[in-house]
Amino acid sequence: MTRFRERYEEIYTLLTRGELQQGSESLEDISLLTDLFGQDESLWLGFYTEEGLRIALEKYGFIRDLERIGFIDQRLELRTDDPDEHLLRIWSGKPECEAPLVELLVRRDFLQAPGLGDQPTTHVPVLNIEWLQLQNPAADFSPERPPLPGQRYPGLGVGPQVLELLRNVCQRLGMAAMVTVPSYFHNAIFYSEEFRHFDPYWQGAFLALCRDVLPLTETSVAAASWGLYWEMIENKNAPRKEPFQWFQQLMVYPISERLRHYFETQDYQREVQQGLSDHEFQLHTRPLKQTLEARGISPLNLERIQDWIDDV
Repeated sequence: MTRFRERYEEIYTLLTRGELQQGSESLEDISLLTDLFGQDESLWLGFYTEEGLRIALEKYGFIRDLERIGFIDQRLELRTDDPDEHLLRIWSGKPECEAPLVELLVRRDFLQAPGLGDQPTTHVPVLNIEWLQLQNPAADFSPERPPLPGQRYPGLGVGPQVLELLRNVCQRLGMAAMVTVPSYFHNAIFYSEEFRHFDPYWQGAFLALCRDVLPLTETSVAAASWGLYWEMIENKNAPRKEPFQWFQQLMVYPISERLRHYFETQDYQREVQQGLSDHEFQLHTRPLKQTLEARGISPLNLERIQDWIDDV
């Protein structure tokens, strides 16, 4: 649980549907324009107007958080023309930036929830985070925030707030969970405080990576993620010697009691332990160190970074 949870939950209870749908048709008209989710397809996720989202972001303090970083006069960009995926971007007005501060692509989805006890297997509604990018286009990389795989700019430093906002979206829309497939190892580490791999075996493999690799990089998430990206990690327990490929597997942030219970079952924990025991990772530290230096990542060399960062 993040340090923002208590305050965000209090604000959640105070926000009204009228505020979140400010500027839309009347609530009576909205109720006539529903699809199978009970949603108006012209609204973001079938519920929020652009004005309503701005009201929420202001009341949660997220706009103020961006202003503290140095971005004012933010502009929201919403795209709801695709019936399956909805886009939200937040742009800075001052200073103007060539890239958005926030880029979020989400869709309503279903997850096949396993049967537990006398409950049959069923499909539950979830919020699928297809893409989430939080970046500071006005900042340079630093030793404290070196480039990570997939990054063109340093992070924005508001990840915990965004996850709390999305958690509240799920609660507002009656979702059982948030789900995502991390593109990189460092993404999975960021999500891992609240998310677990849906497949327990891969949760065990992920924990084994954290156990074995992070100590070898002096807990540098950047170095560990680059090591995996550059195929400098091997599983010593594998039948043949070959680079270990990052597994892009579904992670789940359970919100419903049923899904939370799934991750606590003995069957799930047993498979996690199997995944742990099947993986023992070795990092080739010397070539990793050499490549990090050649790319200007560690020690930091911004001129070297600029030679390749635009190709990301």
